[in-house]
Amino acid sequence: MKVGFTITARMKSTRLPEKITLKINDREYIAYMIDRIKLAKGIDEIIIATSTNHQDDILCQIAKRENIKCFKGSEDDVLQRLYNTALFYNLDYIINLTADCALVGYEFVEKMLKTYKETQADLITINGLPHGFYFWGIKVNALKKIIDIKSNSNTEVWLKYFTDTGMKVVDIPVEEEYQRNYRLTLDYPEDFEFFRVLFEKMGANVHLRPSLEIIKFLDNNPEIVDINLHCEVLYKKRWDSQNKLGIK
Repeated sequence: MKVGFTITARMKSTRLPEKITLKINDREYIAYMIDRIKLAKGIDEIIIATSTNHQDDILCQIAKRENIKCFKGSEDDVLQRLYNTALFYNLDYIINLTADCALVGYEFVEKMLKTYKETQADLITINGLPHGFYFWGIKVNALKKIIDIKSNSNTEVWLKYFTDTGMKVVDIPVEEEYQRNYRLTLDYPEDFEFFRVLFEKMGANVHLRPSLEIIKFLDNNPEIVDINLHCEVLYKKRWDSQNKLGIK
């Protein structure tokens, strides 16, 4: 089984322009995410799945510099882009996350792959982790089925195509010590300030630290958590408004 970690990434953000190439300590945000994913076990390829829009060319340049792969596909149809990425690199299984999450919980990739081998689920989630740590596992054959039934060409928000269409979905339980209402994702200026302060206070190699160590540091420094926690309400409102199905 060939497994690819696909980073869904574009440069079109408006709330925080060019957010994933903003720099902390002279290194792009997305580069820290790439460094962290390289710590995961069981991944054959790391691929930035971006678009054919010229504004996204910089992401392929970063991919080349960081010695990972890049794929250019549909601007708005994320599901189609992911599927074409899988076809191009002959992937059987995709681990997926947006480029907003530099501190992805890489330690859980191995558990997700084990769960897939045991269940053959179409989609595997790990929702108990803090926002920014969790990610998704997608069976490529299931992704093809979704593409065949969808009628909407804008699939930036796509989770309900799996959860509301009878596909087999499994959620991995998470130990209580990891369960927190912390926000570790980049969408608003306050989020960037959160990461800037975290890197300053915890150290320049925070992106290489275990997830539990980061959680415990935040437990002991609630003033950092408070920088962007209110943004989660804004995010959820936007998510709910966009998360509508288009099925043939």
